[in-house]
Amino acid sequence: MEAEPVVVVDRVIKIYESGAERVTALKEVSLSVMKGEVVTIMGPSGSGKTTLLNLIAGVDRPSAGRVIVNGKDLTRMDEEQLRLYRLLEVGYVFQEHNLIPTLTALENVLLPMTLAGKRDKERALQLIRSVGLEGKEHRYPEQLSGGEQQRLAVAVALANDPQLIIADEPTGELDLVTGEKVVRLLLDQAKLGGKTVIITTHDPRVARMTDRVVLLEDGRIRGSYRPSRIPVSGTGGEEEIAAERIIVEHLKRLLEDAKKRKEEIAKKIAEGKITLDEAVSMYLKVKSLEEAILEELTRLGAGSEVLGR
Repeated sequence: MEAEPVVVVDRVIKIYESGAERVTALKEVSLSVMKGEVVTIMGPSGSGKTTLLNLIAGVDRPSAGRVIVNGKDLTRMDEEQLRLYRLLEVGYVFQEHNLIPTLTALENVLLPMTLAGKRDKERALQLIRSVGLEGKEHRYPEQLSGGEQQRLAVAVALANDPQLIIADEPTGELDLVTGEKVVRLLLDQAKLGGKTVIITTHDPRVARMTDRVVLLEDGRIRGSYRPSRIPVSGTGGEEEIAAERIIVEHLKRLLEDAKKRKEEIAKKIAEGKITLDEAVSMYLKVKSLEEAILEELTRLGAGSEVLGR
């Protein structure tokens, strides 16, 4: 018998209205994710990635269509049912961390456990160790770096052992080594714990580690492909090969953005707006991402095309 998907997004539309302004963030998006699958959603800023995550996590409601998780239609749930769903069934790693500033790292991890009636200090400490924050259990979020706060947010999301984990740019503020550790932690949750993971990212290094990459542009899914099939040219079907070409175009745009960011860094240091140390740190981060994009373009068969410009 074929397995049922854990997450089903069925022809979802999301419209935001503010005064006379009306913005359609998602336009009849449909997506299915299986148990134990790790899916990356890529796309430019403003493409609807965070909106889609918020709907799957029960943080927001669609304007039309359905979102079904583990057979439960979120669009039919009342606010209390959604609150319990968010607490018990989904772990959300927010881009802004969403940590409680007046609670220590340990207390932040214990909070969702306490709300669920299953406070477990040993598990909380183990989660803190697993994200590399051992020895910092009693520090407050403001006493942690941005990267440490992001890792703490992962521990908080895993506190109640949810079957669905959602992460919005989980490596955005992390260096390459730490970012890879965080992603591998999420992957282990899927492969060893049978959990389903959905991640948004701009970083092809993150996407490459996952089972499937979905490209979202202008509120619509343009296609998807499986990174594991990239090295074998032409192994995908027509639809998958077309999706890879769409990803290539997206990566080319990211490469152009990286070049512009390097130019902006040079301009800022010339104008005295940033220090040399700040410039070097910013430049190395952009350069690292640029190299990752070029490597992924090469894997997709478009490296020489880009380098030959």
